[in-house]
Formats: sequence, structure tokens, C-alpha cells
Amino acid sequence: MRRYFLTKKSRVRILKTITLVLMGLGLLSTVETQVLAADEAPEKLPWAFQKLQSPEPPKVIQSRWARNPIDLFILKKLEHKGLKPSVEADRATLLRRLSFDLIGLPPTPSEVEAFQSDHSPGAYERVVDHLLASPQYGERWARHWLDIARFAESQGFEYDHMRENAWPYRDYVIRSFNSDKPYTQFMREQVAGDVIQPVTHDGIIATSLLVCGPWDQAGNSQANQTQRMVTREEEMEDLISVVGQGFLGLTLNCARCHAHKFDPIPQADYYRVKSVFDGVKHGDRPLATPDEEKALKAGSPALPLVYAGKRDQPLPTKRLKRGDVRTPGEEVTPGGLSVIKSPSAEFGLEASSPEGQRRLKFADWLADPTNPLPPRVMVNRIWQYHFGIGIIATSNDFGASGVAPTHPELLDWLASRFIASGSSLKELHRLIVSSSTYRQTSDFNQAASRVDAENLYLWRVTPRRLEAEVLRDSMLLVSGELNSKMTGPSFRPFDTTSFNATFYFPTNKLGSEFNRRTIYRMNINSGKDPLLESFDCPDPSVKTPRRGLTTTPLQALGLMNNSFVHRQATLLAARVQKETRGQIRPAIHRAYWHCFARNPSAEELKNAEHLAAETSIENVCWALLNTTEFVYAR
Repeated sequence: MRRYFLTKKSRVRILKTITLVLMGLGLLSTVETQVLAADEAPEKLPWAFQKLQSPEPPKVIQSRWARNPIDLFILKKLEHKGLKPSVEADRATLLRRLSFDLIGLPPTPSEVEAFQSDHSPGAYERVVDHLLASPQYGERWARHWLDIARFAESQGFEYDHMRENAWPYRDYVIRSFNSDKPYTQFMREQVAGDVIQPVTHDGIIATSLLVCGPWDQAGNSQANQTQRMVTREEEMEDLISVVGQGFLGLTLNCARCHAHKFDPIPQADYYRVKSVFDGVKHGDRPLATPDEEKALKAGSPALPLVYAGKRDQPLPTKRLKRGDVRTPGEEVTPGGLSVIKSPSAEFGLEASSPEGQRRLKFADWLADPTNPLPPRVMVNRIWQYHFGIGIIATSNDFGASGVAPTHPELLDWLASRFIASGSSLKELHRLIVSSSTYRQTSDFNQAASRVDAENLYLWRVTPRRLEAEVLRDSMLLVSGELNSKMTGPSFRPFDTTSFNATFYFPTNKLGSEFNRRTIYRMNINSGKDPLLESFDCPDPSVKTPRRGLTTTPLQALGLMNNSFVHRQATLLAARVQKETRGQIRPAIHRAYWHCFARNPSAEELKNAEHLAAETSIENVCWALLNTTEFVYAR
């Protein structure tokens, strides 16, 4: 008789399949599922769950090209693929790239001229330090985080009522980036800032992350108790999803009804994390520390409100069989993910433990330096925003259904450096933008493209279209109209009307307040700006780890016809004419410097002079704002 032997990997795969079938039929408990999952050996865990490594930079042939260890990892892969890195970009291009990446605005003509004329050692590094020290850095990078946090200033769903007091969270994120707050502290505050001692205003505001997503007022107002319970479970799934994807790069929400189909996350883990946050409810709360709350009770004037949610002591959390609110199972205790062995997922808390204590334990678990996921995830995000794609392309999904890393050793090396630096984001930026990899030209190479069409191995820098907000802010800057006022309540470029629900109608309101950076535009779920939306400004009701990159006729039509674009072109024309005392040729040169950080070529100058003579200098400026060169960073 023939005998068949199965490898351990095959046995585990078969066990997982049987487990999912039995769980779907309701014939297998969570405890049994965990016992079966334990058969998977730690060394067989997916890469992202394994202990963080600190690999040595590899040996390469062209080591003289490397400015820092990042380049060695990149070059090793390029050499393996038979590719060569591109030459360094010119200084104007580098400054424009740096400026867009770090502060989200183009450099001014004077900044370009100063950099091009500074040939002293360390000139590039001084520019990097200057940009990182700019308050505009926080505005730029806060917008990235708000995409992940699904930050909105209205409720969403059918009522979509305005959240008057949501904006302090946006300002908290800006302050955190500008002060280079350690990322571990940034995480802890957003999970449990209102119970971390000493309690501060920033700590209270930070927990807005937990409630800044959509809230279903209609569902929560249903007369049917079961429907209200279902709505609450949907609300909790959204919260767990933003924590899981934002900090851990995992789709924890996929384990709500059964064990995760692709990752080693049992259903019990979902409900352990749910137990951590079960006391979090939507709503405003006074921006008051414990001492200030005592003063309030003693009759002090009321303090401002912030949309940071309310806290209730929840009942013990129960696992819901197949995610059904009508079939509660056994009680679960607050905890982390059992697949991560260090730090321990066991918090030592009872099912009835205090609400704040649960979140504090989870915050400490997240920020533990032995937890491999948070540093990997954040380093990958920063890399993505500098190069257009992460080392792991699916930056919110490090699991089996995500894309495998192109340079796993580099990601671990960067994550280890990140931890060693005290989780300093500015140090991470400095390291990345100082590399030869970052400083390459974006020029196309057909031979290299045949080997690596998507530029996954970084043989050049991929040109990137400006995000919608950066495009709008850049137009305001070059026209001289940008209002640099920071923080505070959002401006509202719309009218509203209310009849049970709130309805928003975009307008073309004028005035200095409406010329602030786009991050200060009230980020509502409906009534979106058509120009911003056409350039893939994300829906605030969903997490956006990576912006869409569509190409549609609406973009060209918007740049050609939108009243905002026409107004900025007119103001740019007035600016350059004033700077050159009405002389057409110098005005054209000046417009090119404002828009592109360079002089026009002979042919461009000839065409622009002809257009100005036939029509007006305003049309020249309008044409410049419509060019690919203005809309893309190289």
C-alpha cells in the first residue's frame, strides 16, 4: 500500500480550511480555534509578524554611489536585476522635490537662486533642516495622517450634521509633527491620551482619532433594540479598523464574524481589541483636565468642547457567534493580538476592568519597542509619501492579502533605526531625503523600463502628480494670495441649510480667510469641492492610506474653466507685472520662475510673448497653471 506524507505546512493549511468551515457552521468554538492555530510554528508566521531584525547593509559593486546605507540596500537589488541607478537631478529640481515633499509648497524664486548659488559643503543638508523646521512641515504631513485617520468635520450618513468642535484634532496632529513628537507617544496619546498621567489638553484632543469617522445617527435612533445593537457593532468595527490598519497595518475587522481568512488572527482577538474600546462613544466633551473638571463643578465658567468622544464603563464584552448580536458567546478580556509573541497580548485585566485602564494597556502594548508592526508600518508610510509607493505597496495591509515587500531587509533596517532614534519622524525624513536614491533624476530610461516598468526597484525617481490640496495651495502661493494663518476653526467655502439633515452647497467665497491652506478647509462628507474632488481628494468617511491617481477629462476641464484657477492666474499676472513694472518679457520670465523655478526656453519665451501680445499676460499665466510641469513634481 502506498503511504502519503504531508508536510507541516500542508497540515496547517488543511487545518485552517477545516477550521473555517466548522466555524462557519457554528460547530467550533473560539477556544478550539486558538488551539488549532497554535499548531502553526512561529518560524512559519508571515514576515510582518516576525521579530524585527536589524540587518547589516549589503556589499555592493558600485559602493561609491551610496551616500548612506539606504543606497546599499537599493543598489544591491538593482545590481541583482541588472539595473543601474540614474544620475542626480539638477539643483532646481531637487529643491522643488524637497519643498513639495516636506512642506507641500513650491520653492520661491529667491530660495531657488540661493540654493543654486550655494556650493559650500552641507548646502543640501541645510535646506533639508530648514524645511523640516518650517511650521509648514506640520501642515503638510498632518494631511497625510488625516487621510489614514478618516478625519471628518461632519457625521456622514444621511443626516451629515456638522461637527463644530472637530478641528482641534487636526491642529493637534499639526503640532505633533512640528514638534517631532516621538511616534510612540503620538500613538499612545491617540489611544489613551485622556488617561495618561498627567492628563493634558493635547492628550484629551488626541483621542478624537477614535471618533472622527462617520456616525450613523439614524441607526442609533432606531426604536428596534436589535437594530441599535447592529449599528453599534458597525461603529465599533470602524474604530477597530482604523486602529488596526492605521497602527498595525492589519485588517482586524475581517475577524469580526470568523477567524481572519488570510492572516493568523482568530475571532477572539477581534473581540479582545473590541473590549479595549467598548466604552468609547461619539460626541463632544469638555476640554478639561481632572483639576479643571473639579473647578467646573465648583462653578467655574464652562470650558470649550472638543469632539473627542464620551466614555462609559462598558459591560463585559462577549464574542458574537458569526458576528450576530443575537447570539452572544463567552466573555473575553481586553488584550492585543495573540500572533505577536512579544509584547504579550495578555494584559492581565478582567472582563469588567475600568474602561480607561483597558485603553492604557493597549497603548502601552502598541508602543512597546518589541512590537514589530507599528515601526514597520510607519516607516513604510513615510517611504511611500517620498517615493509614491511603499516598500510594501499595500500600506494598510501587511498581511497575507497584501503585497510582499520589495526590500524587506531595508524596511527592517529603517524600522530599527527609527526605534533607535526615539521614533523621530524628522530623523527618518532626513535619512531618506539625504540618500542618493532620493536624489536621482526622474528621466525615463527605456531599457530599465523593460526590466522594471513600475520602477519598484527605484532606478529613478518616479514623477508624481501633486495632491489636490497641494495643487490648490501652490496656486495660492505663486499668485501671492496664500494666507499663512495656522490652526483654529476651519474656513467654510459653502452654504448650508438644515431640515432634519444638513445640506452643503459649495460656493466661490472670496476673502483672506478662504485663501488659507486647504488643510484648514472644513472637511465635510458631502458638498465637496469639484476641483479638489477631480484630483482625487479622498472621501473623509473612509481611510485613505494611498491617494488615488486617476486621469480624467474633469481634471483638464477644471484647470481650464474653474473660477478659482482663473482668479489665481489673474492675480499671478498682476503680481509679475508689478514686480517687472509692466514689461512683458521680464514678466514672463518671472512667471516661469514662480511656477517652475526656471527661465523659459527660447521657444517657450517666443510663444508666451506671442500669446501675451495677441491676448494678455493673464492668459500666459493661466496656461502655465495648466501645464503638466506645474501639476507634477519631478
